[in-house]
Amino acid sequence: MEAQNPNAIVAALLEPLPILTQKGNDLADPKVVELLVRGYVDQCLAAFDEVMEGNLDLDNASEGIYRQASALNAVFLGTSGFTTVIAHPWNSPDQLGAFLRDTMDFDFPPEECVRAALVHLATHVMQAIQRSDTPWEGQVDLLVGEVRDLLLGQLPPSYDAGQEP
Repeated sequence: MEAQNPNAIVAALLEPLPILTQKGNDLADPKVVELLVRGYVDQCLAAFDEVMEGNLDLDNASEGIYRQASALNAVFLGTSGFTTVIAHPWNSPDQLGAFLRDTMDFDFPPEECVRAALVHLATHVMQAIQRSDTPWEGQVDLLVGEVRDLLLGQLPPSYDAGQEP
């Protein structure tokens, strides 16, 4: 797996979405947000697979996942420059970033909290895969839904039960 420009990868994630949304990739649309999060998770899974097959070392895989999360950080905070993305006032460090920092108890500035949430997601996905006692696909689906909800400013159901999102 060779290093790719994270903006090109994010652009590829955004490419199929206008067909679904007609007007652009609206970051207030749960379907759009879920597709972006799912695309990120799929790329994480592909990187983990490459590591397991010995085609990529863990450091390079981690670096690629981090770069991807940083690129999506710009998308969700409305600073990516993609003309197909419809951002809202919510999509700012003062709104979304602060919400994630406070909700997830991050020790990062708000302008880095989407990235931190996505890296946190990748870590939990990797942990779900490593547990051989339970089917990981269902756990990953739940994690994707939780991050989707958080990026939309909603508390996931697990948060209501007193668990960490």
